[in-house]
Amino acid sequence: MKQLELIIKELDLPAGYYDRLTELLEEKQLPQKEYLLKTGQVCTFIGVVEEGVLRSFREQDGEEFISDFYVPGSFVTSYRSFLRKEPSVGAIQALEDTTLSSLSYANFELLTNESPLWFKFGKHIADTLFVKKCVKETSLLKDSALERYRLLVKNYPGIEQHVAQYHIASYLGIKPESLSRIKSLNIGQ
Repeated sequence: MKQLELIIKELDLPAGYYDRLTELLEEKQLPQKEYLLKTGQVCTFIGVVEEGVLRSFREQDGEEFISDFYVPGSFVTSYRSFLRKEPSVGAIQALEDTTLSSLSYANFELLTNESPLWFKFGKHIADTLFVKKCVKETSLLKDSALERYRLLVKNYPGIEQHVAQYHIASYLGIKPESLSRIKSLNIGQ
């Protein structure tokens, strides 16, 4: 819950807001490889990763496509599913033992009905998720594989110590062999 305390302070919400939030949070422990959300389930939570790493991905024709990683401090959710109460088109899985703080949809609604200041918190979540998605999509459209790799390393420092190379390649939209070549090109830069 340390990550959420930092967010509440960053947003300059009044004293007591962190305590109120923690009353409504559920701590979840996920062992490596366990699913937080499976494809087709409706996402009923927004979480914040305290420890560990997760991935979101979709499967098509037996191949996995990783759309995001979630590291400590990241919001983790299938946001479209959360907002629209529709089945998720992807899954979220722990890549290592993970701890997260989770706020249910019902408790999120409860907070927003208690005070308009909770909308500031909700806007922060929405803005963070939106910008992250835009950066990834823009990079996939305009950047070379080497530039996408550099952006990954910049945005997720130390990710390679936590995530398998084939997962990183999938996130970058390349084959693992291409990732090896890119990494050799990136040495010393």
